[in-house]
Amino acid sequence: MPIQISIETAIVFLAFVIGVFTFYKIFKLLVRGSIIVFASFMFPWVAQYVGLPVVANLDLAINFALAGLGLFLIYEFYHFVLHLFKILMWPFKSKKKK
Repeated sequence: MPIQISIETAIVFLAFVIGVFTFYKIFKLLVRGSIIVFASFMFPWVAQYVGLPVVANLDLAINFALAGLGLFLIYEFYHFVLHLFKILMWPFKSKKKK
């Protein structure tokens, strides 16, 4: 049975590739964000163990976790904008002489 490649098949394959790529990027972002939130949540107890003058309780840990998540999201947004800017400015980049 011969395989016929049509425009519909190409579109479906392209949608599949884009879906897998998007899922991978979102999964990677969620895993990295979860690690940041966990580390930020544990920070008050680690700081108290080290001897810093911090009163570790659940309320403070949640505040640190939210602050860590906020800083992570700001960093990711900045990284996205910087990458997009580099892509958009690529055609205007001066050519280096060798």
